[in-house]
Amino acid sequence: MSDAASGRRLPSLAVTLAYVAACDGDRAEWQRRWHAVSAELNDLELEHGDQAATTAPYVGLAAYGSSDARRFFGRERLVDDLVARLRRQRFLAVFGPSGAGKSSVLRAGLVPALEEMDSAGPIVLFTPGTHPVQELALRLAPLVGAIASRIEAELLEGPQALRALNNQLLLDRPPTAETVIIVDQFEEVFTLCDSHEHRAAFLDLLLSAASPGSRFRVVLGVRADFYAHIAQHEGLVTALQDAQVTVGPMTAEELRRAITRPATDTGCAVESDLLSVLIAQTHGQAGALPLLSHALRETWRRRKGNTLTLAGFQATGGLDGALVRTAETVFSGLTVPQQHLTQQLLKRLVALGETTEDTKRRIPRAELENDDDTIAVLQVLGDARLLTLGRDTVEITHEALIGSWPRLQRWLNADREGHRIHRELADRAIDWEAHGRDPASLLRGYRLTLVADRMRPSEELTSRERAFLAASLSARDQEQSASRRRIRRQRALIAALAVIALAASAMVVFALDAQRDATRQRNTALALRAAAAATDLLTRDPKLAAQIALAAYRLLPARETEEAVISTAAMAHGSQIAQSRAEISNDSRIIISADNAAHTTTIYTLSDKGIEKTTTVQNSGAPKDVTMSPDGRLFAVPVTGNMMELWKLGTTGGHPVLASTLKGASEVRSWTPDSRFALIGNTPEYPPGPAGSPVTYPDSPVIWDLADPTVPVRGRTVDSDGTFVGNSHTLAITPRLEGVNGVQTIELETFDRPPPTRRPWLIGDQNWSFMEMHFLHNGTTALLSQTTGVGKFALAKWDISNKEQPVRLGKFILPDGAFMRPEAGSDLTPDRIVITQNGTLTTWDIADINHPKLTSSIVTASTQIEALRLTPDKTALLGVVILGGNRHSVVRWEFDPGKATANICASADRLPQAVWDQYFPALPYKPPC
Repeated sequence: MSDAASGRRLPSLAVTLAYVAACDGDRAEWQRRWHAVSAELNDLELEHGDQAATTAPYVGLAAYGSSDARRFFGRERLVDDLVARLRRQRFLAVFGPSGAGKSSVLRAGLVPALEEMDSAGPIVLFTPGTHPVQELALRLAPLVGAIASRIEAELLEGPQALRALNNQLLLDRPPTAETVIIVDQFEEVFTLCDSHEHRAAFLDLLLSAASPGSRFRVVLGVRADFYAHIAQHEGLVTALQDAQVTVGPMTAEELRRAITRPATDTGCAVESDLLSVLIAQTHGQAGALPLLSHALRETWRRRKGNTLTLAGFQATGGLDGALVRTAETVFSGLTVPQQHLTQQLLKRLVALGETTEDTKRRIPRAELENDDDTIAVLQVLGDARLLTLGRDTVEITHEALIGSWPRLQRWLNADREGHRIHRELADRAIDWEAHGRDPASLLRGYRLTLVADRMRPSEELTSRERAFLAASLSARDQEQSASRRRIRRQRALIAALAVIALAASAMVVFALDAQRDATRQRNTALALRAAAAATDLLTRDPKLAAQIALAAYRLLPARETEEAVISTAAMAHGSQIAQSRAEISNDSRIIISADNAAHTTTIYTLSDKGIEKTTTVQNSGAPKDVTMSPDGRLFAVPVTGNMMELWKLGTTGGHPVLASTLKGASEVRSWTPDSRFALIGNTPEYPPGPAGSPVTYPDSPVIWDLADPTVPVRGRTVDSDGTFVGNSHTLAITPRLEGVNGVQTIELETFDRPPPTRRPWLIGDQNWSFMEMHFLHNGTTALLSQTTGVGKFALAKWDISNKEQPVRLGKFILPDGAFMRPEAGSDLTPDRIVITQNGTLTTWDIADINHPKLTSSIVTASTQIEALRLTPDKTALLGVVILGGNRHSVVRWEFDPGKATANICASADRLPQAVWDQYFPALPYKPPC
């Protein structure tokens, strides 16, 4: 009391209000003043700050995940009930209002409980999003070792495909094991999925999986206000009979455990007054759990010693005010332009309800601009846990923010109809972009007029949306101009009827022009559709795909049909090999592949006539990889037992000879360009640990002298990974830690003479991290790939001819979604690189790194490419494509469509007339070859 009276500390709220009452003061006014001062003092006293928040035992707005099971309390009885129900029934729907903790129960409660069962099978957990079948395929693909796009195509063909995939999933499982499919936030099937066909296909898959004898268990997590949507589907109504569990409010005892146990498990305590207030405010409130978790997280940051106090809780703004205070604090800390961006961003992330509450919407990162302000806003809101940032997606962390933050409510209610119109514009713009800006995807008619009137003056639009709206308006203007021209021509024809001969001639000319124009438009549409169909057929029937693509190219020689010819020709004439790992030589003449199962390594030679198997050698153990020296005279095969075999190749790749075996060697990290020295790592494997997978303990790599591979000489041990720079004991050390202000430095370490010296060498950019280093074999150029950590990649080019003073020539920021292919970059001259972008391989001329030029674009049949090499004459790209099932295909993508055409026609294949009629109706049958 004396400390409070003398101003050395803030009195408690109760004492303050008692004094106010005794002095006849305004209790409400002084209560507001006390909260303001308390918040200011607590902000200054956040000793634990954001660093402590990362170790807080409460997750805030985010749902508890499988990794949070150890701090998830209060729902043990509900989880036990779910497990018991799943033992006796195949279908279960978990209903509850927003904020009741359904996702946490499924992710942090049910999943760990199922994983602990003796007969546990695979658990497939996901949210549906806009393409639920695609999301299911993405989760199944890594489990069966297949391509997600292929699995999606199979699932769309019928529910029976899911059972066939399940047989692969359970192949090595106990007979009683079953696959559990958990669909969290199932309401997204109705709020985000706009395709009725895809929604029906997804629901059919789930109902088929839940049928008797399927060896599946299906669990849905659904918001309670979407029960009416589910009741409109006959199959779901039948399945939900006696298969529903409602997540209601926690009991007082469950709330006590949820509040206190996470804190006590970390050595902290919850003040009894605080516990009483929290239970009183949340008991019986099913949707208050996110607000409770967020308030506890903020209180944790303001704890006194090891105790969470009532004063700290009150300083956050209380249960209702903590989230609002966090949001307002973050918002007020932004610049005015960033605040405007925040408003537009959050409106995009909300799906307005008609008869239901507003819900959150997950959007692709590509829908947003990529400028500095947008990146900064995403980072700030993500750090505050108001948003969840995926690799390629953005979403509001919890819908509690939508209902609790008054500012966001005002934004949404200001113009709900305008918000819906903007959503339609954004979706149509994405579809337009995805279809290559096809004019058929543009807005037209009444919808265009409505959108243009509401959106044209708006500053909410992204550059893509503005371009889409401008293209729609331009197309409308062109159509109106064409219509006016047609009217004028008709009037001219009527006037010319006075002179019969001239009128007849004019009509004939007009008819011929119209017919030619119609024929040209028809042929263009048919060719583009056939080229797209050929690309889709690549993995199923590459030879037929090549014939269709060539027919489209003959009909319309354009960029789209040219890419289809190059892609299909390569896959149609690829040579299949059954191996585990593969490597292509620098001169593109030899392929060496390792077969882990057979303990063998096979050498193939490549020529214009195709691939030819030369010889196969037996390895002393299972090969884990294969690496060729830059000069092509050696190849290294790491085998089990932490050993590495060195083999010498003949002049034509035949008759390899085992030169020596290195002990304590697991992988080649780097070669010198002359192949004399190699940096070889030592990563021994030990028996499997508790999780069942081998435990590895990395050791420091060693420099080996392989001038005589029959007598390899072990050199110095290096304490860091690195890459050779030139033909000497000089290594560029891989960066591990960021320097001052987020700037990384690559160090140069020299081992030519003792003692080794290390010094800073190449300096990075602020907020960009180094990923890979490539020192080209001309010895004067370095290519360094970098990333911002938010999915943005770049390539820096350096002149290292003078190693004492390297000069950075420039930086190429790669297009969105693009990655550099190091397999195709390690032996290139400094003017050419290959990058992967959305399933497409693109080649770029970087002679002037600041003004790169796109030289070729190739659509691949698979994003899984084992090896890649640009031919020395730069006329083609060689690759080893993974087909699945330990099958690989060696393909050659010709940059010249003429060569690709010749390769297609060199075979005896012929396009059947039935296929021609399918893709080129109304055109006379004319096979392309």
